Amino acid sequence: MPPASTPPSSTPSSADTLWYAPAQLLRLFGSSPVAMAYWGRDQRLRLASPQWCEWFGVPSTGIAGQLLGEALPPAFALQHQEALQAAAQGQRQQFDTCKTDAHGQLAWRRVSLSPHLWPGTAGSKSAQGVLMLMQDCSAEYANAAQADALRAQLAALSSTNPERSEEKGELLKMRTLLDWRTAMLAEHSEMLQLLSHEIRQPLNNASAAMQATMSAIADLQLAQTTPATKALLRAEHVLQQVIGTLDNTLAAGTILAVGGRAGASSDTDLPTLVNLVLHDIAADARPRIQVVWDAEARTVQLHPALMRLTIRNLLNNALNYAPADSPVLLRLADSDDPLALIIEVIDEGPGIPDSLRPRLFEKGTRGSDHRHRAGAGLGLFIVRSVVQLHQGTVQALPRQPNGTIMRMELPQGLDD
Repeated sequence: MPPASTPPSSTPSSADTLWYAPAQLLRLFGSSPVAMAYWGRDQRLRLASPQWCEWFGVPSTGIAGQLLGEALPPAFALQHQEALQAAAQGQRQQFDTCKTDAHGQLAWRRVSLSPHLWPGTAGSKSAQGVLMLMQDCSAEYANAAQADALRAQLAALSSTNPERSEEKGELLKMRTLLDWRTAMLAEHSEMLQLLSHEIRQPLNNASAAMQATMSAIADLQLAQTTPATKALLRAEHVLQQVIGTLDNTLAAGTILAVGGRAGASSDTDLPTLVNLVLHDIAADARPRIQVVWDAEARTVQLHPALMRLTIRNLLNNALNYAPADSPVLLRLADSDDPLALIIEVIDEGPGIPDSLRPRLFEKGTRGSDHRHRAGAGLGLFIVRSVVQLHQGTVQALPRQPNGTIMRMELPQGLDD
């Protein structure tokens, strides 16, 4: 949604004004599937995603500049008044809320309120702004209800006639199913909490970088723009980290929530997919990528959104770990026997240590110099999960004389 052209109240602080303009933040709020909103210390909304407006039943146009108390339903504001006030005082809050959807089903959302203290105000007791993030946790409540029903059936079955072998077999099956559901629920909850945590710090970094840009331009009086340009590039990289972390965490949560079933593949135009992936890469890193077409097929069977995220993760890894002036190859080829699409990302980096290879695709695994790099170790976990959904394989192969080849083989013609 477009921001207000002028602030609705008296002239806000330089920190607040940033939330009216950055195109990257508008893109994040406008395209993200997550319901989220941001308001300043004056309690006026700066940005709100369409999903946030839909949940609260408010129009998505003209929302910027409204007071929070006017935008939120009175019942919600009254019920969660203490949490909203605590967030305004710089205390992080989390709670669950629900409503009945259009189908008469109870829908649940987990609300995270993350206060933001802008640079130079660390000693202040009040937050300069609050980010509200709402995650769908309906599956958790549904699974919990199913688990309660299973426990009740288990208790009834156990008390009826525990000596009968048939009933014992059914009891064992139901216990196994209950354990599986409980594990899936815990995993899903963990991923959603990770999303809530990971989105806060990059947004703070983006705000600081943009303020540095404003300061550099003001000091130079536009006589020299190089420092400002560098600051803007840093801000762009930080925002790309926000989007990447958000996408990876949501993808992980989705894959875990559906139990490894992310829907059927569809006919996908391969050149279009590659162009979308390249557009996702930071502008100053894009020229390093060289696309090599060894594939005759132009239409392939893929899950386009998940595969776009997968290729982006591999390219970003290669760009981050290879020397800054080295090229990164994205090679696309096809195989006739068996019928498959082959995608390779080839870099000239230091390679993968042997000690890291056995757990390379596990969740949380990061390189040896990860302290200087953003992320939560989800990138290659997502890659393996998505490739498995396509019934394919992924390998990390050494490249001579140095570097790594990340090779995905994705079967084609499975729908036939």
